[in-house]
Amino acid sequence: MEDSAMDEAAPSATALLDANMTTMDQSIDELFGDVPDGLAVDGLVVPLNTEPLAPELVSRIAEMQTRGCCAKLAWSNTGSIARIKDHGRKIVFHTLRRDSHSGSWSLTRDSKDVLAPSAGARWEHIQFSNLGIDLAAVDTLGRVTIYTLTGALGKMQVAPHSIVQSELPRSDSDAVVGLHWLPVWPNEFRFPNISPATKTGDKWSTFMRHSDPSQPRMHHPAENRHSLVFIACDGKITLMYQNEGVWNAVDARLGGVNSSADFISHAAMSEEDDHLLVVTHDRAERVQLYKVNINWNAPESANTGGQSLVVAPTVSIRHLTVVSYVLPRHAEAARLSHLRIVSSIPSNASDPNMLSFPTIFAIFTRASLSADGTQQHEEAFSIISRWHVESAVPSLHEAFGKLKSNGTGASPQNTSTNLRRQEDVFTPKLVLSFTAQNFNTMLALVASDATINFRDRVTMASIEPYPDPGTVSNLPQAGFEHLMDRHHVHVAMSADGSALAAVNADGELQHKLMVLRYAWHPLMEDGGLLEAAVVCLARQYSILCCTNVANDETLALMPLDLGTDMRSLFVKEVIKMLGRNLDISMQDASRQQQMAVREVLLPKAISAQYLTGRKPGSMELTFAGKYAWAFLNMRFAATTLVQVFTKPDIFQRPEHLVSLRGIIQWSSDLLVFVADSVMAIRRNLKRSKGQSIGEICEHFIAEQDNPVVHMLLCTFSRVYLRFLASYLPKFLAGVSKSIPSGRSTTEIRQLTELFEMGLSLPFKYGEMEAFLAAVDTAVRDAYTQGAVTAGRRWDVELSTICCDPSIPEELRPALQSVFESAVPKLMERADQGKLYFRDTSWLGIDSQAKSQQYDVIRKLPLTQSMKLRVCRRCGSYMEEMLAERMKESAPTLLHLGRHCVCTSYWIAG
Repeated sequence: MEDSAMDEAAPSATALLDANMTTMDQSIDELFGDVPDGLAVDGLVVPLNTEPLAPELVSRIAEMQTRGCCAKLAWSNTGSIARIKDHGRKIVFHTLRRDSHSGSWSLTRDSKDVLAPSAGARWEHIQFSNLGIDLAAVDTLGRVTIYTLTGALGKMQVAPHSIVQSELPRSDSDAVVGLHWLPVWPNEFRFPNISPATKTGDKWSTFMRHSDPSQPRMHHPAENRHSLVFIACDGKITLMYQNEGVWNAVDARLGGVNSSADFISHAAMSEEDDHLLVVTHDRAERVQLYKVNINWNAPESANTGGQSLVVAPTVSIRHLTVVSYVLPRHAEAARLSHLRIVSSIPSNASDPNMLSFPTIFAIFTRASLSADGTQQHEEAFSIISRWHVESAVPSLHEAFGKLKSNGTGASPQNTSTNLRRQEDVFTPKLVLSFTAQNFNTMLALVASDATINFRDRVTMASIEPYPDPGTVSNLPQAGFEHLMDRHHVHVAMSADGSALAAVNADGELQHKLMVLRYAWHPLMEDGGLLEAAVVCLARQYSILCCTNVANDETLALMPLDLGTDMRSLFVKEVIKMLGRNLDISMQDASRQQQMAVREVLLPKAISAQYLTGRKPGSMELTFAGKYAWAFLNMRFAATTLVQVFTKPDIFQRPEHLVSLRGIIQWSSDLLVFVADSVMAIRRNLKRSKGQSIGEICEHFIAEQDNPVVHMLLCTFSRVYLRFLASYLPKFLAGVSKSIPSGRSTTEIRQLTELFEMGLSLPFKYGEMEAFLAAVDTAVRDAYTQGAVTAGRRWDVELSTICCDPSIPEELRPALQSVFESAVPKLMERADQGKLYFRDTSWLGIDSQAKSQQYDVIRKLPLTQSMKLRVCRRCGSYMEEMLAERMKESAPTLLHLGRHCVCTSYWIAG
């Protein structure tokens, strides 16, 4: 069967160069013939790296050919980069960080916190979980240790476990040759797919595809619980899983070991419906396929969605098929360096008419040094062999259906599995890493020269950078690519391939960002290529938002001097692609608050607006950037208060109330800033000569870059302001009752000052709440009386949230009503003297030059003696507190140990 299957699908010349045009012999001649400055493939010239291979790279390839699971560099979906250093003696962490002054991105230094192996062992392999929070580290003794992220990136602690590490002597047969993280339910099964963006007229459109919830799944049955499977050289398969957060393990065997030829060199796994497909390659050059089922034995009476669910899994294995003497054709000197199995394309990413099979990928690589120390092109290359995993029920002659045994018909036939070999694919580069992208529709082959060859998963055709200004589907298609570099020993790519981390032969770690082949030049816009590139980045950023993956690397591709209109286009397209419901203006106040506070994807789009909201050639914020910063902090303060009032016992802990004093102060001063701004506009209105309120507001915005008008007109930000004005007095009332419970004179004084701060405002909270309610009514009336359609309301809300400088015509009547009625009432009741002298510059909205820096989470001043964390995206700081002080903080602040208000991750300062 094996030989016939291989012969039936014998690869033609297409696999190597350009089938349907040349024969195999002609292809090989072309591969190794004289082609000036590169290799001709499909009519193109593929540049070749003529630099001699370093011995370190040849040694690395030899290591990959010896066994699987030997990655020394890994890039997490959180943005953390793990690296095994000092010949396996430690694991260190890095990340890309943006400089808040220059706007450039660079790698951080080695983390201060390192992971050391057990005594007598060295680290051999590292692999992050799909979500990127956990790390599996494999040592030379075949032991797998799980580490989990505990705070800032790079701070990982060993996870609690009940697994007893064997103290018995271990041998090479215990070496891990394959490791696979199972997806986490339900998070990873909710990820939608965003279709390619197409342009019709002057508008871009996409649609979101969700997965089929009824499809069988392979995962740990408890919510947010992790599990992984790894295979040892002797065929032992181990399932590691969490029970109430504690890691446990259970073993089984793929088969027996009768001789050294049965030892496994490489293994790979993937989910296929409700089971695992496992493929192995042994020293006898056999590829074997298994079906692995996991019976979790979860109690039927238990809540299967609960984290407290306790499971006792068992593993069952069925051998499906085998293919012997697996070698690449016409290149027998190449040896296996990668083995992967990629699942079928999911329904939300595939064409309904397209057949999709699980596919085994075997990458064979040749890398050697010539005797004289020189390196020729033909001495280094990789070949990708593929097999479709096809299942079928054998058909029987109809006569067999009439046979009966003991009064029954013929027994049902078992499903048979065949491995149908596809055409081999040749690449003149050394493949160091291989992964599936875009819901398994695209493959990324990372080469030693720090380039990525993206290929279509079905056709295996290279995705070349020939952008269509009317359609964008992925980064390489839109013209983004990695330029060829010197050879590296280890290369790892970010989640979408927009960035690479590479270790050269000298052990130096470097990073590379994709570049746009046609450069970010205004002349591109004549053909629409610049706009297409921006929309492509917006789509990529949106996909990563939906899949809960760090997208800082995608933002890093945008040039600092990109025009304001293109930056605005980027943010608007992100919001549209994420499918956010911006039109909540016609809902009642309670419903508005629920929708605004629970919104999780819109802040990620606003974070991009904050980062791109810089004046060209300067790091000074535009008014769109200031609006975004106010939006993110308003939402943070509002969600903090929500959590406070869902846990009323917080008012029994004075120390928790004290920890929130900075947030309360910031929120109160924000309301003062809003009042001061609208009163300044009112004074301009009185001094104006025939100008409309819309013109006065536009002039005020242009002159001062003040975002308050848009904060009031946009429903989302207005809801956050109303929420603060409503809940702040309730919080301070609870503070007044807690003052006698203070544990010390310092705590009593802090609570007293916090309460008195609320009394010292230039107005009462209720008066500001009434003003904001009047604004809400005015906007609603303007929409209603103007007969503004729902679609147009959405466009107007998008315009205000993205801070278009002109005031939409539909909202000018609302401004007229607000400044003729609501603002005068607020001015009559406010203390103008207090309002004038109240210092709101520390909010970080109206000015960026600050002599005093503040903790962006707790809104308290920072001192030089504090140990800090820094946001890798916006450069904000927060205090790194010890465990004792963390206990004194409100529980609502504890979950902020990973994320900044801009939604990006913290790193150690």
